[in-house]
Amino acid sequence: GNHSSGKSSFINYVLGRDVQTAGVAPTDDCFTVIAPGPVDTDQDGPALIGDPDMGFSQLRQFGPTLIHHTQLKVRSQTNTSSFMMIDSPGMIDSPMNQSGMGSGSGSSSSIMDRGYDFQGVVRWYAERADVVMLFFDPDKPGTTGETLSVLLHSLGGMDHKLLIVLNKADQFKKIHDFARAYGSLCWNLSKVIPRKDLPRIFTMCLPVKNPDGQGNASSIGAGLADLHQTRDDVVAEVMKAPKRRIDNVITHLNDSVHLLLMHAQIVQDVQKRYSKLLWDNRVQELASLTAGVGLSTIGVYAQLPMEFTGAAAAVTILGVGGLKWFNNSKLTETEAQLLTMEELSASFQRTHQREISEADEFTASVWQRIREQLQASLKVEGLDNSPSVSQGELDELRRILDVDIPKLRRLASPSHFGSKG
Repeated sequence: GNHSSGKSSFINYVLGRDVQTAGVAPTDDCFTVIAPGPVDTDQDGPALIGDPDMGFSQLRQFGPTLIHHTQLKVRSQTNTSSFMMIDSPGMIDSPMNQSGMGSGSGSSSSIMDRGYDFQGVVRWYAERADVVMLFFDPDKPGTTGETLSVLLHSLGGMDHKLLIVLNKADQFKKIHDFARAYGSLCWNLSKVIPRKDLPRIFTMCLPVKNPDGQGNASSIGAGLADLHQTRDDVVAEVMKAPKRRIDNVITHLNDSVHLLLMHAQIVQDVQKRYSKLLWDNRVQELASLTAGVGLSTIGVYAQLPMEFTGAAAAVTILGVGGLKWFNNSKLTETEAQLLTMEELSASFQRTHQREISEADEFTASVWQRIREQLQASLKVEGLDNSPSVSQGELDELRRILDVDIPKLRRLASPSHFGSKG
C-alpha cells in the first residue's frame, strides 16, 4: 500500500508488539519478512535469500538490488506463532512516473524507480501468500499511481485472498470528508478493476493513544463502533491464514496443472504440423536419392557409357543436395511462421474448440497468461529441441484435474450438505 497508510502499524497491532517503525513519512525501503521464533534476531537480505530452508532463494532472479533491500526479523512473544508476515516498502510515485499506470511488470520505468522489478516482486510474494492486504489512507485514497498499477499488474487473479483496506478512518472530522475519500477510492479502483462490482473495502482504524491517554477521541471514529468491528474482521482474516494454506496450495496446484496442460496441448499441435512437413521433406529427398541411385545402377548393369552413369550420379548428388538445402530453408521459414502469435492462436483454437464454442472464459484467461511465455520458450528451444509430449502425459494431467484435485478438495473442505463421505 501507500506509504503512511498504516501497514507497519497494523503489523505491530497484529503481532502485539512494536516490530516495525511507523511514521507519516516513508520509514522503510525494504521488504521485511517477520517470522516467529524463540529469540529476537535479524538477518540481512543475502543471508535470508541464501538460506535454503527459508524458501526465498527464488528472489535472486530479481537482482542484487532487491537482495540488499530485503531483511528478516525473527521475533519472540508475538500473537502469531504459525505464519510469517511481509511488510512491503510504501508505494510512492517517482517524479519520472507520476501516473504509474502505463508501466507493466518489468518495464524500464519500474526498474528505474527502484532498481528492480517492484511489481514482479510483489506478484512473487502475493502468489505464495495466503492473505494479501492492500492499504489506502484518507490522504491518498487510491490516487497513488504505483499502488493502482500494482493492483492491476501484480495482484490480478488473486481476488480470493485480497483484502482492500481504507485505514485511518477515525481521522475524518466530518462525515462529508469520509464520503469524499471513500468515493475517490472507489472511483480510482474502478479504473483498474474491469468489473461493475467493486470488491469489499474494509474501512477501519487502529487504536491510537492521545496525549491525555484516551483512545480515538474527538474524531468521527469515536462514534463509529463498526470501524473497530471491521478491524477485528480484518485481523480475523489474517489469523485464518494457516487454515487457508491448504486451500491455497490446492488452488495453486489446480492453476499450475491447467497452465501446463494447455502449454503441452499447444506444443503437441505445433510439433505435429512441423513434423509433418519435416517428414514430407525427408520423403522427397529419399525419393530423389532412390531415383538417382536406381538410374545409375541401371546404367552400370546395362553397360551404358560411363559418361551417362557419371552424369546420373552427379545429377543425383546435386539434386538431392539442392533439394535438401531448399527444404531446410523452407523448414526454417515454416518454423518461424508456426511460432508467430497468429499461428499459436490458431493452434489454441484447434486444441480447444469445445471450450471456445462454449465461451469458456477460464480457458481464455489461461491462454492469455501463457501465450507470451509459450512463444518465448519455443523460440529459444526451437521445435527440433523442444521435448515431445505423449498422449499418455496429457491423459495424466487430465486425470490430476478430474480425479486427484477434487479428491484433495473433499479432504480439505469441512463437512457440509451434499459433501461425499
